[in-house]
Amino acid sequence: MSDSGTQWFPHPLTEEAGMSTLTMPLLDRTSTAPIWFQIMRAIEAEIAQGTWAPGDRLPSENELREHFSASRTSVRDALSRLESAGIISRQQGKGAFVERAQGPSAWTLPSAPSLLGEYSEDGRSALSSEILRAGIEPLPSWAAAVVGRDSPDGMGFVLERVRAVGSRTAVHVINYLPSRFAGVLPDLRDPRASLYAAIRNVAGVRIARMHRTIEAVAADRVLAALLEVEPGHPIVVVEAVAYDQGGQPIDFSRASVRTDRLRVSVDTGFDAGGISTETASGRYPTALR
Repeated sequence: MSDSGTQWFPHPLTEEAGMSTLTMPLLDRTSTAPIWFQIMRAIEAEIAQGTWAPGDRLPSENELREHFSASRTSVRDALSRLESAGIISRQQGKGAFVERAQGPSAWTLPSAPSLLGEYSEDGRSALSSEILRAGIEPLPSWAAAVVGRDSPDGMGFVLERVRAVGSRTAVHVINYLPSRFAGVLPDLRDPRASLYAAIRNVAGVRIARMHRTIEAVAADRVLAALLEVEPGHPIVVVEAVAYDQGGQPIDFSRASVRTDRLRVSVDTGFDAGGISTETASGRYPTALR
C-alpha cells in the first residue's frame, strides 16, 4: 500500500508478467452510500476509463475484499449488480470478466413529437420503462398552470417512470397531463411503449410542437437512489412542454438523465410528422417555476 493509502493491483492482462499495475480509489467511510454501491461504482468507473477492456478479468473477490476492507457480501452484491447490468460476466472457478466498454448511448432531442425523439413508426421505444406511479392526482401548481386548464379541480394524470438503455437505468421522468389522457395507461404496460405514440393511438392527439429547457443539477437523495448514483452526482434535467395540433399544452415533463450512460444531444434540423423547425420553436410558459 502506498503512503497515500491507495493499494496497487496487477493489471489482469499482465498479472503473470508483472508488467504494469493500476490503482483503485478506497471507500469513503463518511459517505451515506452503501458499501456495495461504492464498490460497484469504482469498478464501473475503471471499466469506463479503459483500465479494463472487454474480455479482461477483474481482480478476484478476495482481492477486492482486501482492497476495500469490505465484506464478502458487499463485494458479491456489487459484482451481482454489474452482472445484471451486462457490464461483467462471471464464470464459475474463473472469475469475473468485462463484457463491454461502458460509453454513454446517444439521446438526441430533435424537433419531434417524442420527448426522447426515439420511438419508431410502430410506436416502440428505444428505451425500456418501469412505471413507478400512474394515476389521477393533484397537479403541482406550476404544472396545473400549464396543462391543467381543462381541469378546474386541479387534478391531472401523473406518470412517473425510470427508463433504461438495455439494462442500465439512465433516465427518471415525470409527465403531468390532463386527466382525460389517463386512458393511455393500459398501452404503457409494455416496457417498450412510447407515451406520445399511445396518446396518438388512443386519444387521437398528435404532438405538434415541443419546447425544452436543459440544465445541469446535482442529484438529491431521491433521484440518486433512482438513478443509482451518489447524492450530489451531476445530472442533466430536461424540462419540456408538448403542444397539440391546436397549440394547447397537453404535457409538462421533467426528465433527469445520467449522461454517463445516455449522452444528450440536440438536432435542430429534424422535420417529421408535419413539424417544421419554424413551428418547433416557441415561448416557454411564464407560469413555470
